[in-house]
Amino acid sequence: MEQNYFTLYLQSYLQSEFPDVLDKLTTEEIESLVSERANQAASIFEQERLSGKDVLQAQEVAIAELTNGLSFSTYSFLNDLLETEFLPDYQRLIASEKLQTFLIAVCPLLEKLVHKYEAESGENQRLCYHLIIGQLENLIQAHGL
Repeated sequence: MEQNYFTLYLQSYLQSEFPDVLDKLTTEEIESLVSERANQAASIFEQERLSGKDVLQAQEVAIAELTNGLSFSTYSFLNDLLETEFLPDYQRLIASEKLQTFLIAVCPLLEKLVHKYEAESGENQRLCYHLIIGQLENLIQAHGL
């Protein structure tokens, strides 16, 4: 499997799931990150194929390495929360093509709370969820949506 496949896969994954992270990096940093991970994934794919795994098995291992550490996205979590809990605002943001800009702006403000939510369980997780909703509602109002 070519490195180009892994490059395209990672670029697409980062753009859809982590645009808030990409926004913090320079073009050179993004290119370096993608290149290093794609090279590593291509190498792992080749090693897995040489060890006897079929293409799908080798691809699964390589993609797991390619996306290692990128399993939870604050951006995606807030996008889903906005769509679920604030549908009219979500639809207005989409219609005005401002959804991504809004989410990128609020991710740093809610990141710690979202990660706390992700780490908690039970009643504490439920409380964190409601705190996030309250904060998101305040941010929606502050942005005049």
